[in-house]
Amino acid sequence: MKSFVLDTSVVLKWFSKERGSEEAEKLLRFLERKKVEVFLPELVKYELGNAFLKGKELTYLRAQAILETLYMLPLNFVAEDLKLAKTSYRLAEKLGISYYDACFLALAKTRKIPLITANPKHQKAVRSVKIITF
Repeated sequence: MKSFVLDTSVVLKWFSKERGSEEAEKLLRFLERKKVEVFLPELVKYELGNAFLKGKELTYLRAQAILETLYMLPLNFVAEDLKLAKTSYRLAEKLGISYYDACFLALAKTRKIPLITANPKHQKAVRSVKIITF
């Protein structure tokens, strides 16, 4: 089974109709059928909640339904430990990106699996991380 790290930009595409959402939905179907394994830093929960609050077209009831769906999916949320924190910090400093963005790269690097993203900040060259973009 293939494993991936997804960043928040991809997960958001599961619940919106924007450029790249077709690819994201295909990935979601594979996840639902347990044909892929997805890892996410715990941080994604907070980023998604914040994105839902900022999405003016999203009603409270729709946001609640999306959160319920998210928590029912077979996702692997990974809590940050010291090794992951140090790797995130090192990547953020080296690449000149936020610690938040570096958390996704660090998880992919430590797990030795690709990161799937639609975030241009993650598309910087990191030799040790394969990056797939939408």
